[in-house]
Amino acid sequence: MSFPNVGPQDAGTVPVRVQVIDMEPFALDLVVPTYLSAGDLTQRVARDAGLGAYWPDGTRRLFWLRARGRVLQEHERLDDLGIVPHELLHLLPQPPQGAGVEERPPEYPENKGYAAAGNLNVVGGLAMIGAWTAGWTLALFASQNPLVGALPAVGLELLCTSFARHLLGGEGSSWRIPVVGGLVFLPLYLLVALLVFFLGGVEPTPLAIALGPGFLIGLLGVLLGWLAWYGAVEKLPERVQAQVKHEEAQAVYNCGICGLPVTPDVRADCKFGCGQIFHSGCYAARMSVSGSGGCPVCGFVPQS
Repeated sequence: MSFPNVGPQDAGTVPVRVQVIDMEPFALDLVVPTYLSAGDLTQRVARDAGLGAYWPDGTRRLFWLRARGRVLQEHERLDDLGIVPHELLHLLPQPPQGAGVEERPPEYPENKGYAAAGNLNVVGGLAMIGAWTAGWTLALFASQNPLVGALPAVGLELLCTSFARHLLGGEGSSWRIPVVGGLVFLPLYLLVALLVFFLGGVEPTPLAIALGPGFLIGLLGVLLGWLAWYGAVEKLPERVQAQVKHEEAQAVYNCGICGLPVTPDVRADCKFGCGQIFHSGCYAARMSVSGSGGCPVCGFVPQS
């Protein structure tokens, strides 16, 4: 970040970074006078920023200046706040009278659905399950160690759960995924036991010792597989068509006295037509102590 050089000859000025809040927001570094009122300073900053002076309907485009967490009043100066060099300010355009704040629709990512859905992925999942089952069977031919019966069972159930996810279209939180995964696992588990018993000639006792833990741990794999995919592949919710067309916020105004946002239920417009908006309580209190014949804030007096 670089700022223009400010020397002793620039007394009464301060380098600041101005964040312009607009339909196309941007930031710029400026050296601004600290002795100008906020009303004059905003027009100068807007001119340096290249912002338009009028709205499309021809009305004058005005701006707010926000510093130290609040909107400055028309008469306030940066000197009053003790602004330090390189401090961040925000320039906000005031909406036309009676208009709302216009916002750009957020740039949501394109919803392309579930990329892993389709017949090819289902067939691929079945092929993986078949290859894993064959490998598990061959391993049990060679050894009836409980680890050989248990660990491959977990892997097989994870594959079955993944297959169920592809089959059901990627709804990771659906309760049907563990049900379908378990229904695919159980016949394969029985098939492995029958093949090892009849083709491998393994005695029932060592076979039960090997496959007994595998059945329980395999069912645990149903839960593990479901939790692994739960919500991770959820499709984005369909957006309401009206929201896609346009997203617009309600009008937001700041009180000309306290600077805080004004909600419609406590809004009071200036009786003298200067265009400022107040809290009804703030305006009534200021009017009660004002002795001028115009706006109690900016002193505006309508032309007769």
